[in-house]
Amino acid sequence: MNKNISVWLIISQTNLHVGNESVVNFSVIDKAIQRDAATNLPCINSSSLKGAIKEYLDQVSDMKDDAIIELFGSVKKDKNNTQKGSAVFFDANLIAIPVPTHNAKGYVLAYSEEVVKSFVEKAKTLGADIDANSIKSVEWQSAKDFKEICSDDSLPIIARNCLENGESVNLWYEQVLPSQSVLATIIMTPNGDDLDLLNGKIVQIGANATIGYGYCTFCKL
Repeated sequence: MNKNISVWLIISQTNLHVGNESVVNFSVIDKAIQRDAATNLPCINSSSLKGAIKEYLDQVSDMKDDAIIELFGSVKKDKNNTQKGSAVFFDANLIAIPVPTHNAKGYVLAYSEEVVKSFVEKAKTLGADIDANSIKSVEWQSAKDFKEICSDDSLPIIARNCLENGESVNLWYEQVLPSQSVLATIIMTPNGDDLDLLNGKIVQIGANATIGYGYCTFCKL
């Protein structure tokens, strides 16, 4: 079946933690974020992204159940319906990250020409009609040390605490992508407009929704 390619920007409006439970970390970080296996840059794995979008469509949108099952497949517990989903989701790759400055905003978005170029090449290989200028903003600033900016030593680490009767019983440190970080992803669907209702909407991704983490704006390019 032919599939239509859409490219999306995901802009985090709040701190974002999509955890990587398979990583054993011996540093101060107890809960690290997901990273691309090849580049080691922050990402959102396709399974995490798919789950967040499906939950949004289930709980918030007006999309009908049959349409959701068509795109995402049937629930595995339903043995009477084993329909496979028609949509294909790819990892969301980090392409820009806020860096503190003394301007009015208090930050600029730093990016890497090579990282953007690599994403564009992947998108074109999969059939998307896109170029670097349609992804990056003129306000972004190219940073040669982009990988260093995104390293464990540079990303924010937030202390979390569990209290019992007012006393600390479990202190841990959680890594986050800061708000205003920009990721890009590719989604294949049977029709070009299957997920258009996501455009401009805020979808919660990852952990800690009740404390405001992971609220992201989806923008279709």
